[in-house]
Amino acid sequence: MRGHAHRYVRSVIRSGAHRCGGLVDRCRGSHYPPSILAMRPAPALLLAFPLATAAAASAGSEIGASPFLPASVLVRPERALAYRGPDAHGSRRGTVVGGQRLPAYRMAPGPGCSSVWVEVYAEGWVCGTDLVASPLAPDAVALPELPAGQITPYPCAFAGEEGAPIFARLSDAAIEYSERWLEGGFAIAVRRKVFYQGQRFYRTAGGLYVRASDVFLARPSMFHGEEVRDRERLGWTFRPSTRVYDDLPDGGRVSFSSVPRQTAFRLTAEHDLDGVIYLQTTGGKYVRASDLRRTTYLDPPAPVGPHDVWFDVDTSQQVLVVYRGEEPIFATLVSSGRRQHATPHGTYRVWAKLISGRMANEEPEDPDEKPYYLEDVPWVMYFNDDIALHGAYWHGAFGQVRSHGCVNLAPLDARWVFDRAQPALPRGWWSILPSPDDPGSLVRVR
Repeated sequence: MRGHAHRYVRSVIRSGAHRCGGLVDRCRGSHYPPSILAMRPAPALLLAFPLATAAAASAGSEIGASPFLPASVLVRPERALAYRGPDAHGSRRGTVVGGQRLPAYRMAPGPGCSSVWVEVYAEGWVCGTDLVASPLAPDAVALPELPAGQITPYPCAFAGEEGAPIFARLSDAAIEYSERWLEGGFAIAVRRKVFYQGQRFYRTAGGLYVRASDVFLARPSMFHGEEVRDRERLGWTFRPSTRVYDDLPDGGRVSFSSVPRQTAFRLTAEHDLDGVIYLQTTGGKYVRASDLRRTTYLDPPAPVGPHDVWFDVDTSQQVLVVYRGEEPIFATLVSSGRRQHATPHGTYRVWAKLISGRMANEEPEDPDEKPYYLEDVPWVMYFNDDIALHGAYWHGAFGQVRSHGCVNLAPLDARWVFDRAQPALPRGWWSILPSPDDPGSLVRVR
C-alpha cells in the first residue's frame, strides 16, 4: 500500500518531526515566519536546533554538584543554545554541538536555567542542564570535520521529476508504505547510508529514510575564486564559450582559441579599437571586455581597521571582492538575486553565521515561481535580515543572476569567506551571532 498523500515539507518539517539545523530562509519571496525577523538578532527558528539527548560522558558529573569550576564541560544534546549572558531571556550568542568538550570560564546563576550557567566562550553562556562537568581538558574541534573530497557539511540528494517516497522506518519500505513525499527537485541532506533487504537507503537529518535509487546525489561546483595580488584586475568568462585572441584583432585575421565559462584571467592593460574594448592578459592574450566579469576596487564605505575583513558585492558584474582593511585580497564570481528578487543594495553587517541550514519556499506567492526546499545549505552568513551570503550546491552558474535575493557562492568560496567573516566561529560551535564587543563583518552590495 502506498500512502504518500502529504508533501514532505508540510507533513514532516512543519510538524516538527524533522529539523535540519533550525534554519528556514526565503532569500526573499517565500513564506518566512515573521517571528524570526521580529527577534533579530536572535531569531528563534534560526537557532532552535534539535535537542535530542546525546550519549552521556563516560566520566563526569552534573553541573552545580560542586562549587568548583570544572576543567571542561561536555555538551549533552545534539545542539544547545548559548546566550550572551546567564539569562535565557537575553540575546542569543549561537549554538554549541553535542559531544564537544568546551572550556569553562565562569559559572553563575540566572533566569531560565534550573542549574547554573557556564560561560564557555566570551559572551557565550550555556545552561548547566545541557552540560556535563568533566575533569578532562577541553578538546573541542573546528567544525565541520569533512571527509576527504567533500566540500559541503553533508552530501545532499535531489528527488527526480516524479518525486520520492519518504519512509519513517526501513520496514515501511518493505511494504511500500509512505505517508510522506519528497517533491521533485527538493533536496534532503544525507546523514548516513544504510542497506536494508538488498537496497541502499539514505538516512535524513530527521531520522527518516529515502531509497537511494529514487534520488540523485548533488554534485557541487568545484569552481573557486582567485587571490588578488597588488590590486591587479581579475576577469572571468561567463558565456558558454568565449574567444581569446592571440593578438589585437585590429582588422586583420587573428588566430584565437575558445575557453569555457568561468575561465579566470589576470588583466594588465586595456585597448580601445574603434569603441570596442579589449583587455590584455598576463599571458599576452586579448579578450573583449564585454565577455568578462571584472573586478573593480573601491574604498570601504565606512572606516575599517587595517586587519578588518569585509566584503564588496558588485551585482552589475556578479563579482565579490574580499578586503582586508583597504586592500583587496580575494575575488570570485557570485549569483545574486534575479528580477524582482534583486539583492538590495546597501551597507550591512553580518548578523548571524551558521555552518548550514534549511532554505525553503514551499508555496510561492508568485504563480510563476517554482517551489523549492533545500536542506543543509552551507556556510550561511546573514547580513540583511533574511538575505545571506551562502554556498550553493544545486547550481554552478556563478557569474549569472540566479537567486531569490541571497548572494550564492560556490561551496569552496563560501567556506573561504565563512572562515574569514566575523564573528569567528568558535571550536565546537555550529552557529554564532555577533555582540557589541565582537561585531559582524561589513558587507556592501552595490
